[in-house]
Amino acid sequence: TTYNAGIFVTMENLVHDIANHNLRNRKVAILENGSWAPTSGGLIKKALSGLKGTEFIGETISLKSDITDAQLSELDTLADAIAADVNPVIPAFEPVETPDALPVDNAVFTKFNYGVEVLTTRVDGVDYGCIINTACQVAACDPKKITISVIKKNNTCDMVMKAGKFNISILTEEAPYSLFQHFGFQSGRDVDKFADCEHNERTANGVRYIPQYTNAVLSCEVIDVKDVETQMLFIANVVEAKVLSEKKSCTYAYYHAHIKPKKNPAPEQKAGYVCKVCGYFHEGELPDDFSCPLCHHGPEDFEKVVPAVVKKQKGYICTVCGHFEPCEGELPKDYTCPLCHHGPEDFEPAEQ
Repeated sequence: TTYNAGIFVTMENLVHDIANHNLRNRKVAILENGSWAPTSGGLIKKALSGLKGTEFIGETISLKSDITDAQLSELDTLADAIAADVNPVIPAFEPVETPDALPVDNAVFTKFNYGVEVLTTRVDGVDYGCIINTACQVAACDPKKITISVIKKNNTCDMVMKAGKFNISILTEEAPYSLFQHFGFQSGRDVDKFADCEHNERTANGVRYIPQYTNAVLSCEVIDVKDVETQMLFIANVVEAKVLSEKKSCTYAYYHAHIKPKKNPAPEQKAGYVCKVCGYFHEGELPDDFSCPLCHHGPEDFEKVVPAVVKKQKGYICTVCGHFEPCEGELPKDYTCPLCHHGPEDFEPAEQ
């Protein structure tokens, strides 16, 4: 507003305040009005032009009294310019050619650098525990938060649901395979996993932890639970945590490479599926709802085993030394075993 050939006092104070604070990189649109000779727009522009990075949007629009039709058009143009600056038009672009999606390869998930832990909890005076490889810090606030996921069919999963609290013992690379067998390949429904345990260390929440082959322990309180089909996802506050040693944490990859015994090949001439987690072999077709009797993993963690087709040869085997001699007819009467030198009378028909 023009006031006595100047700027109305309230706007004048604002313009001087902006200039005195040397505000930079601002975008300004100016509307001026005045009954006789509006001058405020020019004065405002002059005051702000000296500020670095100041950009004026459109031309100054002068309104003397009533708004004319031509000025309505000018106002629309200015409004469009301001809107375009606030919400810039995204330029059109050519779509990128993308390949067809590939099926999910389960081997990819073994590339994650998981740790390996013993999950423990306590319900009605009884201790429970199992092996997991899914503990992860998700928030560094106070209290810190972690998540774990546990196979639904694990008894420990049900117990954590009931208790609302648990401990995590982070295993080291020194953990023996027997520890994984004890906590991972048997169910707390069938055995008391702590019955013969010589250690009884507990945290303030009353839950046991594994002091041997462990470099740290965390005590947690469940604050949320999500059903993720085959697993339950627990979100928890960490209420106690302590370091037990500086030994290296055991990763899932290290367990498979250095702790888990190399699995024996499936029995010959038997088709079936072998568990990639614990090596259990299931003969025949795998039901959709199948659960590994050792580690409780589902069909997605099994791979099909097809016996090699070997063309058998007919012949004779030595009953003395076991040498096999391929032969379509009968052995010559003067034949001698190249190993034990016995004759045809010590051979019997066989296929290999």
